Amino acid sequence: MSPIIAIWINWVFTSTFPLCTAFAVRSFHPVILAWATATLGFVYFSPNKEIKVRDFFAPALRGPLFMMGFFGSALPIVLLSTAMQYTTPANAAILAQIEVVYSLIMSRMFLKEKITPVKLLGGGLVISGTLLIAFRDRFSPRWHGDLMVLCAPWMYQLSHVYAKKLPAGLKPGFIAAARGFYAGASLLPWVVIIALMHHSDFALPPVSAIATVLGMGLVLNGFNMEMWYVAIRGMELSHASVIILSYPVMTFILSALLGVEHIHLYQACGLGCALVGAYISTVAAGGSAEGVLDAAS
Repeated sequence: MSPIIAIWINWVFTSTFPLCTAFAVRSFHPVILAWATATLGFVYFSPNKEIKVRDFFAPALRGPLFMMGFFGSALPIVLLSTAMQYTTPANAAILAQIEVVYSLIMSRMFLKEKITPVKLLGGGLVISGTLLIAFRDRFSPRWHGDLMVLCAPWMYQLSHVYAKKLPAGLKPGFIAAARGFYAGASLLPWVVIIALMHHSDFALPPVSAIATVLGMGLVLNGFNMEMWYVAIRGMELSHASVIILSYPVMTFILSALLGVEHIHLYQACGLGCALVGAYISTVAAGGSAEGVLDAAS
Protein backbone atom coordinates (compact mmCIF):
# COMPACT_ATOMS: atom_id res chain seq x y z
CA MET A 1 0.00 0.00 0.00
CA SER A 2 1.20 3.51 -0.77
CA PRO A 3 2.30 5.50 2.30
CA ILE A 4 0.12 8.41 1.13
CA ILE A 5 -3.01 6.22 1.07
CA ALA A 6 -2.11 4.72 4.45
CA ILE A 7 -1.70 8.13 6.10
CA TRP A 8 -5.13 9.27 4.92
CA ILE A 9 -6.78 6.06 6.14
CA ASN A 10 -5.08 6.75 9.46
CA TRP A 11 -6.41 10.32 9.31
CA VAL A 12 -10.02 9.11 9.15
CA PHE A 13 -9.79 6.75 12.12
CA THR A 14 -7.63 9.05 14.25
CA SER A 15 -10.32 11.72 14.09
CA THR A 16 -12.56 9.50 16.24
CA PHE A 17 -9.97 9.01 18.99
CA PRO A 18 -10.80 12.11 21.13
CA LEU A 19 -14.52 11.32 20.99
CA CYS A 20 -14.04 7.66 21.90
CA THR A 21 -11.66 8.54 24.72
CA ALA A 22 -13.96 11.17 26.19
CA PHE A 23 -16.79 8.62 26.26
CA ALA A 24 -14.79 5.64 27.54
CA VAL A 25 -13.02 7.49 30.37
CA ARG A 26 -16.40 8.07 32.00
CA SER A 27 -16.48 4.36 32.86
CA PHE A 28 -12.80 3.36 32.95
CA HIS A 29 -9.86 4.64 34.97
CA PRO A 30 -7.37 6.33 32.57
CA VAL A 31 -4.63 3.80 33.34
CA ILE A 32 -6.95 0.84 32.82
CA LEU A 33 -8.29 2.39 29.62
CA ALA A 34 -4.76 2.85 28.25
CA TRP A 35 -3.77 -0.69 29.23
CA ALA A 36 -6.90 -2.30 27.77
CA THR A 37 -6.70 -0.51 24.42
CA ALA A 38 -2.96 -1.17 24.06
CA THR A 39 -3.35 -4.85 24.91
CA LEU A 40 -6.26 -5.22 22.49
CA GLY A 41 -4.09 -3.61 19.84
CA PHE A 42 -1.59 -6.42 20.34
CA VAL A 43 -4.40 -9.02 20.29
CA TYR A 44 -5.50 -7.70 16.89
CA PHE A 45 -2.26 -9.02 15.40
CA SER A 46 -2.23 -12.35 17.23
CA PRO A 47 -3.74 -14.35 14.30
CA ASN A 48 -0.74 -13.35 12.19
CA LYS A 49 1.57 -16.35 12.45
CA GLU A 50 4.51 -14.33 11.13
CA ILE A 51 4.48 -12.15 14.27
CA LYS A 52 6.19 -13.99 17.13
CA VAL A 53 6.42 -12.48 20.61
CA ARG A 54 9.90 -13.87 21.16
CA ASP A 55 11.12 -11.63 18.35
CA PHE A 56 10.09 -8.59 20.41
CA PHE A 57 12.95 -9.42 22.79
CA ALA A 58 15.74 -9.53 20.21
CA PRO A 59 18.68 -7.53 21.65
CA ALA A 60 18.67 -5.03 18.79
CA LEU A 61 14.90 -4.48 18.99
CA ARG A 62 13.72 -4.69 22.58
CA GLY A 63 15.02 -1.25 23.61
CA PRO A 64 13.49 0.73 20.75
CA LEU A 65 10.27 -1.30 20.85
CA PHE A 66 9.87 -0.70 24.58
CA MET A 67 10.42 3.04 24.11
CA MET A 68 7.80 3.05 21.36
CA GLY A 69 5.28 1.25 23.53
CA PHE A 70 5.94 3.26 26.68
CA PHE A 71 6.20 6.72 25.11
CA GLY A 72 4.01 6.06 22.08
CA SER A 73 1.01 4.49 23.82
CA ALA A 74 1.27 3.97 27.58
CA LEU A 75 2.15 7.43 28.93
CA PRO A 76 0.41 9.67 26.38
CA ILE A 77 -2.85 7.71 26.44
CA VAL A 78 -2.97 7.89 30.24
CA LEU A 79 -2.31 11.62 30.05
CA LEU A 80 -4.83 12.26 27.28
CA SER A 81 -7.48 10.10 28.94
CA THR A 82 -7.04 12.13 32.13
CA ALA A 83 -7.20 15.36 30.14
CA MET A 84 -10.53 14.35 28.59
CA GLN A 85 -12.07 14.48 32.07
CA TYR A 86 -11.60 18.26 31.90
CA THR A 87 -11.48 19.47 28.31
CA THR A 88 -13.52 18.64 25.20
CA PRO A 89 -12.84 16.39 22.18
CA ALA A 90 -12.64 19.37 19.79
CA ASN A 91 -10.22 21.24 22.05
CA ALA A 92 -8.06 18.14 22.49
CA ALA A 93 -7.93 17.43 18.76
CA ILE A 94 -6.91 20.98 17.89
CA LEU A 95 -4.36 21.32 20.68
CA ALA A 96 -2.76 18.00 19.76
CA GLN A 97 -1.61 19.62 16.52
CA ILE A 98 1.26 21.13 18.49
CA GLU A 99 2.87 17.81 17.57
CA VAL A 100 3.83 19.47 14.26
CA VAL A 101 6.27 21.64 16.19
CA TYR A 102 7.68 18.70 18.13
CA SER A 103 7.99 16.84 14.84
CA LEU A 104 9.99 19.61 13.20
CA ILE A 105 12.37 19.81 16.13
CA MET A 106 12.87 16.10 16.75
CA SER A 107 13.03 15.03 13.11
CA ARG A 108 15.78 17.63 12.65
CA MET A 109 17.66 16.59 15.80
CA PHE A 110 17.49 12.83 15.40
CA LEU A 111 16.69 12.12 11.74
CA LYS A 112 18.53 15.04 10.12
CA GLU A 113 15.46 15.99 8.10
CA LYS A 114 15.54 19.51 6.68
CA ILE A 115 13.41 22.29 8.15
CA THR A 116 12.21 24.18 5.09
CA PRO A 117 10.51 27.60 5.03
CA VAL A 118 7.24 25.88 4.13
CA LYS A 119 7.47 23.63 7.19
CA LEU A 120 8.22 26.66 9.38
CA LEU A 121 5.23 28.54 7.98
CA GLY A 122 2.94 25.56 8.52
CA GLY A 123 4.25 25.00 12.04
CA GLY A 124 3.84 28.67 12.91
CA LEU A 125 0.20 28.66 11.84
CA VAL A 126 -0.44 25.52 13.86
CA ILE A 127 1.08 27.15 16.94
CA SER A 128 -1.12 30.20 16.45
CA GLY A 129 -4.25 28.05 16.31
CA THR A 130 -3.37 26.02 19.38
CA LEU A 131 -2.46 29.11 21.42
CA LEU A 132 -5.82 30.65 20.55
CA ILE A 133 -7.56 27.62 22.06
CA ALA A 134 -5.33 27.25 25.11
CA PHE A 135 -5.34 30.87 26.21
CA ARG A 136 -9.06 31.33 25.60
CA ASP A 137 -9.79 28.96 28.51
CA ARG A 138 -6.79 29.83 30.70
CA PHE A 139 -7.20 29.34 34.45
CA SER A 140 -10.51 27.52 34.00
CA PRO A 141 -11.04 23.82 34.82
CA ARG A 142 -10.94 23.12 31.08
CA TRP A 143 -7.47 24.69 30.95
CA HIS A 144 -6.08 21.89 33.13
CA GLY A 145 -7.03 19.39 30.47
CA ASP A 146 -5.75 21.64 27.68
CA LEU A 147 -2.31 21.84 29.30
CA MET A 148 -2.19 18.05 29.64
CA VAL A 149 -2.96 17.69 25.94
CA LEU A 150 -0.17 20.11 25.04
CA CYS A 151 2.30 18.07 27.09
CA ALA A 152 1.56 14.72 25.44
CA PRO A 153 2.53 14.98 21.74
CA TRP A 154 6.31 15.08 22.26
CA MET A 155 6.02 11.51 23.54
CA TYR A 156 4.48 10.41 20.24
CA GLN A 157 7.28 12.06 18.33
CA LEU A 158 9.94 10.33 20.43
CA SER A 159 8.21 7.03 19.68
CA HIS A 160 8.13 7.81 15.96
CA VAL A 161 11.84 8.63 15.94
CA TYR A 162 12.59 5.19 17.38
CA ALA A 163 10.27 3.65 14.76
CA LYS A 164 12.13 5.35 11.92
CA LYS A 165 15.43 3.96 13.22
CA LEU A 166 14.27 0.32 13.30
CA PRO A 167 15.79 -2.12 10.75
CA ALA A 168 14.31 -1.69 7.28
CA GLY A 169 13.10 -5.30 6.99
CA LEU A 170 10.53 -5.10 9.79
CA LYS A 171 6.90 -5.11 8.66
CA PRO A 172 4.48 -2.42 9.90
CA GLY A 173 2.25 -5.07 11.53
CA PHE A 174 5.16 -6.39 13.58
CA ILE A 175 6.05 -2.89 14.78
CA ALA A 176 2.43 -2.06 15.70
CA ALA A 177 2.00 -5.37 17.55
CA ALA A 178 5.21 -4.85 19.51
CA ARG A 179 4.16 -1.33 20.44
CA GLY A 180 0.88 -2.62 21.85
CA PHE A 181 2.65 -5.45 23.68
CA TYR A 182 5.18 -3.22 25.42
CA ALA A 183 2.59 -0.55 26.22
CA GLY A 184 0.33 -3.11 27.87
CA ALA A 185 3.21 -4.77 29.71
CA SER A 186 4.54 -1.47 31.07
CA LEU A 187 1.11 -0.49 32.40
CA LEU A 188 0.16 -3.88 33.87
CA PRO A 189 1.80 -3.30 37.31
CA TRP A 190 -0.13 -0.05 37.69
CA VAL A 191 -3.37 -1.74 36.66
CA VAL A 192 -2.86 -4.38 39.36
CA ILE A 193 -2.12 -1.73 42.01
CA ILE A 194 -5.20 0.30 41.06
CA ALA A 195 -7.38 -2.81 41.05
CA LEU A 196 -6.15 -3.85 44.50
CA MET A 197 -6.49 -0.38 46.03
CA HIS A 198 -9.84 0.53 44.50
CA HIS A 199 -11.50 -2.81 43.78
CA SER A 200 -14.59 -1.83 45.77
CA ASP A 201 -15.10 1.22 43.52
CA PHE A 202 -15.23 -0.79 40.32
CA ALA A 203 -18.57 -1.60 38.76
CA LEU A 204 -19.38 -3.39 35.52
CA PRO A 205 -19.15 -0.72 32.78
CA PRO A 206 -22.10 -0.29 30.44
CA VAL A 207 -22.10 -2.32 27.24
CA SER A 208 -21.61 0.84 25.16
CA ALA A 209 -18.41 1.68 27.06
CA ILE A 210 -17.06 -1.86 26.66
CA ALA A 211 -17.84 -1.74 22.94
CA THR A 212 -16.03 1.60 22.65
CA VAL A 213 -12.92 0.19 24.34
CA LEU A 214 -12.98 -2.84 22.05
CA GLY A 215 -13.19 -0.56 19.02
CA MET A 216 -10.38 1.66 20.30
CA GLY A 217 -8.17 -1.34 20.93
CA LEU A 218 -8.81 -3.48 17.87
CA VAL A 219 -9.37 -0.73 15.29
CA LEU A 220 -7.46 2.33 16.50
CA ASN A 221 -4.56 0.51 18.20
CA GLY A 222 -4.61 -2.41 15.79
CA PHE A 223 -5.50 -1.76 12.16
CA ASN A 224 -5.03 2.00 12.38
CA MET A 225 -1.63 1.67 14.04
CA GLU A 226 -0.46 -0.58 11.21
CA MET A 227 -1.53 2.06 8.69
CA TRP A 228 0.52 4.64 10.57
CA TYR A 229 3.67 2.54 10.33
CA VAL A 230 3.07 1.85 6.64
CA ALA A 231 3.06 5.63 6.23
CA ILE A 232 6.01 6.76 8.33
CA ARG A 233 8.28 3.93 7.21
CA GLY A 234 7.89 5.19 3.65
CA MET A 235 7.86 8.98 3.95
CA GLU A 236 9.46 11.74 5.99
CA LEU A 237 8.21 11.82 9.58
CA SER A 238 7.66 15.58 9.53
CA HIS A 239 5.50 15.33 6.38
CA ALA A 240 3.44 12.45 7.76
CA SER A 241 2.90 14.28 11.05
CA VAL A 242 1.65 17.42 9.34
CA ILE A 243 -0.82 15.48 7.20
CA ILE A 244 -2.26 13.43 10.05
CA LEU A 245 -2.54 16.45 12.30
CA SER A 246 -5.21 17.95 10.07
CA TYR A 247 -7.63 15.33 11.43
CA PRO A 248 -9.27 17.75 13.92
CA VAL A 249 -11.53 19.02 11.13
CA MET A 250 -13.32 15.67 11.20
CA THR A 251 -13.33 15.55 15.02
CA PHE A 252 -14.73 19.07 15.00
CA ILE A 253 -17.56 18.11 12.64
CA LEU A 254 -18.37 14.87 14.47
CA SER A 255 -18.48 16.64 17.84
CA ALA A 256 -21.06 19.06 16.50
CA LEU A 257 -23.15 16.49 14.62
CA LEU A 258 -23.28 14.11 17.59
CA GLY A 259 -24.11 16.89 20.02
CA VAL A 260 -21.08 16.12 22.14
CA GLU A 261 -20.30 19.80 22.53
CA HIS A 262 -21.40 23.21 21.34
CA ILE A 263 -18.78 24.52 18.94
CA HIS A 264 -17.56 28.06 19.69
CA LEU A 265 -16.22 30.68 17.29
CA TYR A 266 -12.76 30.72 18.90
CA GLN A 267 -12.48 26.97 18.33
CA ALA A 268 -13.40 27.40 14.67
CA CYS A 269 -10.81 30.17 14.28
CA GLY A 270 -8.12 28.11 16.01
CA LEU A 271 -8.97 25.08 13.89
CA GLY A 272 -8.95 27.13 10.70
CA CYS A 273 -5.55 28.61 11.47
CA ALA A 274 -4.05 25.21 12.30
CA LEU A 275 -5.56 23.57 9.23
CA VAL A 276 -4.16 26.22 6.89
CA GLY A 277 -0.73 25.40 8.27
CA ALA A 278 -1.36 21.67 7.80
CA TYR A 279 -2.65 22.23 4.25
CA ILE A 280 0.39 24.27 3.23
CA SER A 281 2.72 21.57 4.44
CA THR A 282 0.58 18.83 2.89
CA VAL A 283 0.88 20.48 -0.53
CA ALA A 284 4.64 20.59 -0.07
CA ALA A 285 4.66 16.89 0.83
CA GLY A 286 2.60 16.05 -2.25
CA GLY A 287 4.92 18.03 -4.47
CA SER A 288 7.88 15.97 -3.34
CA ALA A 289 6.04 12.69 -2.86
CA GLU A 290 8.10 10.64 -5.26
CA GLY A 291 11.24 11.64 -3.44
CA VAL A 292 10.02 10.70 0.01
CA LEU A 293 8.05 7.51 -0.60
CA ASP A 294 11.25 5.49 -0.79
CA ALA A 295 12.95 7.28 2.11
CA ALA A 296 15.26 5.12 4.16
CA SER A 297 13.92 3.92 7.48
